[in-house]
Amino acid sequence: MVWRGRRVVQRGSFGYARVVAPKLRIEGGATLGERACLKFRIDDPADPREGFLVRIDGELRAFENRCPHWEVDLDLGLGDPYLADLDRIFCRNHAAVFDPRTGRCESGPPLGRSIRQFPIVVEGGEVYVILDPFEE
Repeated sequence: MVWRGRRVVQRGSFGYARVVAPKLRIEGGATLGERACLKFRIDDPADPREGFLVRIDGELRAFENRCPHWEVDLDLGLGDPYLADLDRIFCRNHAAVFDPRTGRCESGPPLGRSIRQFPIVVEGGEVYVILDPFEE
């Protein structure tokens, strides 16, 4: 597999190329506690960035660590974007507040917009985030 921009190209049989969504294994994701947050790196050469995993109501959710209003890290590199005491995702730059179940902004400049959410799969006790190249 090879990164091509924001997608992965994999050679199939007969030399045909097909685009596949890369899976990113999240170390420690399976043991993440309730209302806890775990940041991870997305090492896309065209757009290196961070994401984070949060467990809410027993379910894991994965988001991009970027404000939809202005493309800066939600936590400004200072720590977790999820604030457990508020049960909300918080943008330290704009004081925007997001619902951790949906990623939708409840107050602040990006009101009504959502943080990019990634699909999650659990295989063999490991948590993987699917970086869908067509969602970008």
